[in-house]
Amino acid sequence: MFKPSSPSAKQIAPKSCAPLLISGVMIAVSGLSGCASIGGAGGSGILPGIGVPKVPSQSGDVPSTFRDDLAPQVPAGDTAMWWANFSDPVLDGLVREALNESISVQIANQRLIEARATGRATIAGFAPRVTASVSTDTDYAISGPQLPNVSGGFEDRQTNQANVVRTTWEVPLFGRVSSALAGARAGVQGAQSDIDAAKIAVIADIAAAYVDLRNAQQTVAYLQEDTARAQRLLAIANERGSAGLISAVEVSQASSQLAQVSERLPDAILRARATLDRLAILRGVMPGSLDERLAPLANFSFSAAAPLVDEVPANLVRRRPDVIRAEQNAILAAAQVGVSRADLLPSVSITGTITRLAALAGGGLGASLTRGNASPAISIPLFDLGQRRASLTTSNARFQQALLQYRATTLGAVAEGQAALTNYDQSRDRAAASMTSEAAALTRLNATKAAYDAGLVSFKERLESERDFANARQNRLSGQAQFSDAAVGLYRTFAGAPGL
Repeated sequence: MFKPSSPSAKQIAPKSCAPLLISGVMIAVSGLSGCASIGGAGGSGILPGIGVPKVPSQSGDVPSTFRDDLAPQVPAGDTAMWWANFSDPVLDGLVREALNESISVQIANQRLIEARATGRATIAGFAPRVTASVSTDTDYAISGPQLPNVSGGFEDRQTNQANVVRTTWEVPLFGRVSSALAGARAGVQGAQSDIDAAKIAVIADIAAAYVDLRNAQQTVAYLQEDTARAQRLLAIANERGSAGLISAVEVSQASSQLAQVSERLPDAILRARATLDRLAILRGVMPGSLDERLAPLANFSFSAAAPLVDEVPANLVRRRPDVIRAEQNAILAAAQVGVSRADLLPSVSITGTITRLAALAGGGLGASLTRGNASPAISIPLFDLGQRRASLTTSNARFQQALLQYRATTLGAVAEGQAALTNYDQSRDRAAASMTSEAAALTRLNATKAAYDAGLVSFKERLESERDFANARQNRLSGQAQFSDAAVGLYRTFAGAPGL
């Protein structure tokens, strides 16, 4: 509301002149209000936006179920701390620390602060603006007659002071405010979705890296055991080869098997160290600082409990931060179309001024003078109408781009959800099959050892059973790690949890 008699104005202007200024301004505002639709945009007392495009929801176009109906029948609200399903206190500590200290999360928080400040600045731009100024004017009689004063005398110098309070307000007609409000809200909600996305990504990245680390460390441990067994077998082969009990070919096979196992060990060690550094970076700490904390665990076992996800694709779309961000970008673009369309129409502004003149020296004024005025003005675009139409065309094009991006993001989210469910389902079967294979290989190894000691099988068969068991154990380890990775990917795809 336009208030020319602000506290600063009252200190300058006498009460006798303030009502005159207020009356003039209120008459102008009343005349404008008679043209406005009070029931307009949200009952805000302004003209509604003219043809502001709407952003249709994309969730209504998605299928009712995922392919093959793979999603578990469990509500998604129970997944607020999904990483706890791994039952690992080290992982739990890493995740909790990262949520507070992750650089990406901090950046997203700062962007939210920026979006809120930008929204407040946008809305504040429609409020009345009040400025105050004080100036001093001194006249000198350099040649000719002196300066007359109010007493009938003359002075060589006269100094007067002017105190001015000016208030300007552009009346927000034709949906300018409603469009700006919609854009500001979209910016804030989009920034909030970025925070959710950053948290989900950090948690999933840490969980995936932790699985990779334990997998690499366990791989190193298994390869070290395989190397020790291969060395013992080579020693036995050398002894029996020297005694003529086995052929030179079998001795070379034992030597080759030891070389193959030893060749894989350095790569596994490098992978474990690289994953340690990746975890440190995700945590926002120096590489190497987590080495002691993440030392290898004896007999580590992976866990991937049944994920708690929502089986309705539309709910996935509504929860995905990238879909939310795309939707808010479309709303923001629609709001800009509303602003561009309002710019094609006339704008109305009101200016109110209170001026107080006082003589400081020389008696140039008989008494202090205080004046006030109110000046409504109408601005109609004429010669720049082409530029404004081009701006509207640009806004419309950007809105259509945002709608298409929103649609593409929704389709991608549904596809990712289906792929994540399928990957989880297949990884579970793969992990179960690898465990069965390892059990069979272990049974064969034990039976072959007994048969070899009894002289029933050749040394070659003994080597093959050792090799097959080592490969089966590594495959089981890889299958379990992939199953855990699939669980992490499922939670990432289904937007983590509302409690994040």
